[in-house]
Amino acid sequence: MSRVAVIGAGAMGAGIAQVAAQHGWDVHLQDVDDAVVEAAIAGIRKRLDRLVEKGRITREDADAAGERLHPVDGRLGDCELLIEAIVEDLEVKTKVLGELVPRLPSDAIVATNTSSLSVGELGDRLDIPGRCCGMHFFNPAPIMKLVEVVRGRDTDEAVVDRVADIAAAWGKQVARCADTPGFIVNRVARPYYLEAFRIVEDGIASPDFIDDTMKTIGGFRMGPMELTDFIGHDVNTATTRTVWEQWNRSARLAPSWLQESLVSEGHLGRKSGRGIYDHQADTPTCVIQVVENAPAVSDELAAAAMDFTRHASEQEATPEQALVFARILTALINEARWAEHDGVAAPADIDTAVRYGVNYPRGLLEWRDSIGPERVSGLLRELDASTDDDRFAEPS
Repeated sequence: MSRVAVIGAGAMGAGIAQVAAQHGWDVHLQDVDDAVVEAAIAGIRKRLDRLVEKGRITREDADAAGERLHPVDGRLGDCELLIEAIVEDLEVKTKVLGELVPRLPSDAIVATNTSSLSVGELGDRLDIPGRCCGMHFFNPAPIMKLVEVVRGRDTDEAVVDRVADIAAAWGKQVARCADTPGFIVNRVARPYYLEAFRIVEDGIASPDFIDDTMKTIGGFRMGPMELTDFIGHDVNTATTRTVWEQWNRSARLAPSWLQESLVSEGHLGRKSGRGIYDHQADTPTCVIQVVENAPAVSDELAAAAMDFTRHASEQEATPEQALVFARILTALINEARWAEHDGVAAPADIDTAVRYGVNYPRGLLEWRDSIGPERVSGLLRELDASTDDDRFAEPS
């Protein structure tokens, strides 16, 4: 039986442990407190019981998976893989893993679930650059399909291949990527939120109009404004600022002053009761007012947005809907192209990442091909002419 050590028994670590156990791996779970590990194992077994009640798995499979879960008892010498899912702090990760790596087999793979730190730097600090890689799950790990497999600058290709094979065998969709800030999803998805905020800041449309448009015209499961309320504006802005800083403060990724003002006022979204929407009533109500300062839209831009939308959506759109939808989707497509240009990942991996990591209805580069590259470029030129920050500039 294959054996994996999962370090960190919080929500993410417990979720990863459940995935591995359900797919036949013997799992050894560790945290700073043994009581946390015991609670995590009990919680996983309860979730397995609920899956049985719902008819998703058999009683026999649930019991077998539950029996594969163990607290780490010092036996790391036969673990093929160690997955770290602890606090996002390079010093802490280095200290914890530095104590564990010597107990592993000399060829064991060390995978970090980091979403923002350098895999290569962690590998160097641990003096195992060839066998350290990223294995970035999305929360909740038993439900979310994507795993970003991150290749550090010195990671052996055989290690990347093995981790990708393991993730696929665990029922995950794999997107391989380079060790760059934000990897794929946390970079490429930023315009979904940022361009929506800029539309509000420009006085073009209200948040609820934007959300409705992206769901009805774009086919997205959640609109960008309700999604940021769900994520939490503090979390969302922190990710935006980190990615923006690490990608040379590109205008495409610049934080929104409106969203940052929500954070400073304590309006963090659902968890605080108010964000873009007031969540304290039975039905959320939009509480952000649009400033009536919308710039004039040129005939050329309006026509390009309508043409783009007719080829991007099967739904009939008004000119107002077309402008909102076209701005946001074009910004997303452009960021996907910049990610490809910057060597973050291959087009197929970028599309896999956004489909299964943030549940977009289509891969962005596939969507661009369907719309027509020249049509997308034409709209980008019109949008670029309407702004003064170059955020709609295309990669060469």
